[in-house]
Amino acid sequence: MNVLDHTLNLTGAGPRKNFESERILEKNKHQLFHRTDRLIASLICLQWPAAIFAALMLSPRTWDGAISHVHPHLLLAVYLGGLFSIPPVLLAFLRPGETYTRHITAACQMLMSGLLIHISGGRLETHFHVFGSLTFLAFYLDWTVLVTATLVTLADHAVMGYFSPAAIFGTSAASGERLLEHILWVLFFDAFLITSCVQSLKALRAVARREADQDVLLYHAYHDALTGLGNRLQIQKTLNELRLDRRKDRELFALIAVDLDRFKEVNDTLGHEVGDKILKQASQRLQEHIRKTDLLVRMGGDEFAIVLNDGVTLKLAEGIARRILEGMNKPFLCEGHAIRLGASLGICLREKECSADADLFQHADLALYKAKNNGRNNFVVFDELMRAETLRLMSLENRLRAAVVEKTLKIHYQPIVNSEAEMLGFEALLRWTDHLHGSVSPADFIPMAERTGLIIPLGRWVLQEACLQASLWLNSGRQLEKMSVNVSSLQLAHTEFIATVLSALKESGLPPEKLDLELTESTLIKNHGQTFKTLEFLRKFGVKLSIDDFGTGYSSLSYLRELPVHTLKIDRAFMQDIVDSTEARLLVEGMVEMAHSLHLRVVGEGVETQEQMNILAQVGCDEIQGFLISRAVPAEEARQMLACRVEEHGEQVTSRMDLHEAWA
Repeated sequence: MNVLDHTLNLTGAGPRKNFESERILEKNKHQLFHRTDRLIASLICLQWPAAIFAALMLSPRTWDGAISHVHPHLLLAVYLGGLFSIPPVLLAFLRPGETYTRHITAACQMLMSGLLIHISGGRLETHFHVFGSLTFLAFYLDWTVLVTATLVTLADHAVMGYFSPAAIFGTSAASGERLLEHILWVLFFDAFLITSCVQSLKALRAVARREADQDVLLYHAYHDALTGLGNRLQIQKTLNELRLDRRKDRELFALIAVDLDRFKEVNDTLGHEVGDKILKQASQRLQEHIRKTDLLVRMGGDEFAIVLNDGVTLKLAEGIARRILEGMNKPFLCEGHAIRLGASLGICLREKECSADADLFQHADLALYKAKNNGRNNFVVFDELMRAETLRLMSLENRLRAAVVEKTLKIHYQPIVNSEAEMLGFEALLRWTDHLHGSVSPADFIPMAERTGLIIPLGRWVLQEACLQASLWLNSGRQLEKMSVNVSSLQLAHTEFIATVLSALKESGLPPEKLDLELTESTLIKNHGQTFKTLEFLRKFGVKLSIDDFGTGYSSLSYLRELPVHTLKIDRAFMQDIVDSTEARLLVEGMVEMAHSLHLRVVGEGVETQEQMNILAQVGCDEIQGFLISRAVPAEEARQMLACRVEEHGEQVTSRMDLHEAWA
């Protein structure tokens, strides 16, 4: 087994690559036959006037001031020469490369040689024309063609009388010697030529096969096996060629990075086979929306890249990006499924004098990253201002991953009191201070954790730590009615969410009724059927459930009646105008009455002034939470608050600092 076969076996693509090698080999042979057909046809056309010239010069004529009689040799040269010339020419242009074209061309060439011998009267030099014709036909590299040529030659010589009884049994010694010499020449020369052709064919076929195998390997090195598009090596080669190209219309070119949205969901739900079919369809759509001069490659997975390399402008690149987005937004039909994906694109324009190709890829990826952060299904053009922002986000994401693994985030606890300022419990809130980025707002890192999937391990850790802390406070004799923990839609949809909650309660020893899981309205609506089953199980187990930020989502009474929740938390947005706006106060009052009619408790979030707290108490709000009570504080400060109670003793507490000092 040679090295090539060993390589093909290792890659598992031996039969396919051998088939492709044979296909390339046959293609090369066809091209060779095509060229040889036309070349020999052209030479036959040149031999036709040569035969006519030989007939005029060598054939006897009568001349009476004008041609009064034409010798038969001249007629043979004109008519038979044309008859032998026309078929090869027609076949060479109408049926080039066909097997019968080669054999007919060989036969016509040998008949043309016989015609020249006959016209010249059997001159010795014309006999050598036969062997020259055979040698030239050997360029076909087809020994069967030489056999046909030999048989036609022998038949032609028989017609011309070389094998007549007079030639064989004649008394003339010279004629017998010429016959014997002729037979030996034909047999030995033709046999030698055919044998040589067979041996040459074997050697040439081996060389051609190796070259074909190398072409196949080279093709696969520069192309994607699934889609047939180019790959990373192909695009790097193209960009290098563009960088060296000195033409004016290519001084500016562009790279577009394309990433399919939600493709992972297709692979996870419908399987990789469907995913592969979607990738093929996507590659075809991308090809339809770019120009013939542009290059489309698959970088890997669901990532593609496009090189715009001819007459590029920003307007042109943006127009192509819009067409791609429009095409990708149409559903993909596959095995009875109508699948909608969309795409995100990053565009980077580059002049030849700019930095290396690696920077071009990086800039396009940065623009793509920004497009995904902007909500996906759009495109972003790279500029220098984007670099710092995108690099900061990428650095922040990397630091967040490290923080989740190393558990360097902190949990602070914000108090929740009743309308009489009695401590009820806390809401566990994440805080993150990074040594590179400083204090990072939850509004920045929580969405990032959800987008990257880090919210699953992060949420599990928060739940475990909050339950453990609440259990420690209870075991130390502190009074605590609830520990609230926020839950995202990804956590709730996770298959191990119930097991995570039960494990946190079991390991910490916290009674289930002390745990209050807070979910937003949008979280409760997503996958309503499965959500309801999960929440119903937890409610039966004793866990309390709250709707967080009520009023900012769907606010539908129908799902409030169906979902097994215990508490509504009115969003802080409704607290801003509750003091000065009668409408805002009536709205909050209506929410409280509605919740009470459904036997739900109500928590007012974002309370910052005593006036807001007084109004909430007047409308019957059950619990209060906000900066007026306290910011979220570390566990030790929260522990100290548990034993305290705010008593105003007739004095108005006018600032959250006074209230915080009262807790302390």
